[in-house]
Amino acid sequence: MLKLSFEINGRPVNPSNLANAFEAAALSSIEEYVRAKLEGVRDPDTREFPVVAVRGHDLDNLAFEISGSPKLVALVKEKLGTTNEATATGESQTMAENKKAVAKNGPCAFVCHASEDKDLAKRIADDFQGNGIDTFFDKWEIGPGDSLRGKIDAGLGRCTHFVALLTPNSIHKPWVIAEIDAGFVRKVEGQCKFIALRKDLSVDALPPLLKALYSPELKDYKQDILALVHSIHGVTTKPPLGPSPRVIREGSKGAVGLSAAAEMVAKLMIERSEHGNSFDPQLEGNELRTATGLPDDDLIDAIDELVGHGFVRKYVTLGCGPLGFSSVISEAALFVALDKFYKSWNPEVDALHIAAELVNGNDEGRISQMAEKLGWLPRRMNPAVNFLLERDLVSGSEEMGSYPWCQHWISKTSKTRRFVRDRS
Repeated sequence: MLKLSFEINGRPVNPSNLANAFEAAALSSIEEYVRAKLEGVRDPDTREFPVVAVRGHDLDNLAFEISGSPKLVALVKEKLGTTNEATATGESQTMAENKKAVAKNGPCAFVCHASEDKDLAKRIADDFQGNGIDTFFDKWEIGPGDSLRGKIDAGLGRCTHFVALLTPNSIHKPWVIAEIDAGFVRKVEGQCKFIALRKDLSVDALPPLLKALYSPELKDYKQDILALVHSIHGVTTKPPLGPSPRVIREGSKGAVGLSAAAEMVAKLMIERSEHGNSFDPQLEGNELRTATGLPDDDLIDAIDELVGHGFVRKYVTLGCGPLGFSSVISEAALFVALDKFYKSWNPEVDALHIAAELVNGNDEGRISQMAEKLGWLPRRMNPAVNFLLERDLVSGSEEMGSYPWCQHWISKTSKTRRFVRDRS
């Protein structure tokens, strides 16, 4: 009988867990790549090096946090090839500027279509143009002797709304696909909104990337186009604004950087935690319902948001009901990032204190002894230690049985010294 064995990075892997093992290896490789990429980056004035935290347990929820001086963060973004800086609301700076441009100059639409759908596309373009939406339509813009590529690039460059007319005629046309690719790139970069407008085409027929977007359908042309025009102009049918619910009134008004519902859940878990570490606390779904008073949909979205930040993990079991999860547990990153908003300490400041103790004293320290010297309980000590571990600023033990401490001991590295030097 032939017996097969599997190894990834020199470690044996159970064949039934190959998918999870491959994903874990990929996560590790990405983290190593980013850290190596930034190894030589320094602030030219202060010589500060970037501090990198990697969060998330799967590729869908992988997140990086880079901290340092504004000049250093800008250098990191340039090194990694990303220039859009997130605003407090989570939208890109480019998209925020785009909204300002729309408010000042009005919207501009690019109508992508197949030649077989020319009549319908022109009707749409006429209605857009007649309703205050400056529209790029090839027959209007491209004249004899003009460069097709140049004119189309110019139209794409100024559009605030890319409208792809998707029909059985256009869905597989190479030229349409090429324009859709360009429009989607602009959407990802925050430069325009992408609208997949369907005619005689089901959602199932759309490419995978477009299935995730809301794609309006032309059934009653007059009503559907009017609705689309209103949407492009930002007209809303929402009723007048009423008083805020409790989750908003008691929130931080965005200071924490989370939605109000996610902030309420995060605050609850921070207050319920005894030791400020992973798996502490673990809250059941019904317990979260009762404690927060959030509707199920809002609670589900809040948990997904916290999972995306790497702050919590959810467990799913059979019969877990409409929430889709049975319980939610904390990750150490929750306390590292948010304790400063709800506690009398700041894990980053505490981490600098611990790092200085290591640099100025012994090469390593037992967590319980260091905490006793500082007069800190595990609830304060653990987030500070995890701040250092999360950013690869110290080495730690991986032994079991360290409870209630997150590690048995930590030891300094060359990065510990640089961290203390740069932040002191």
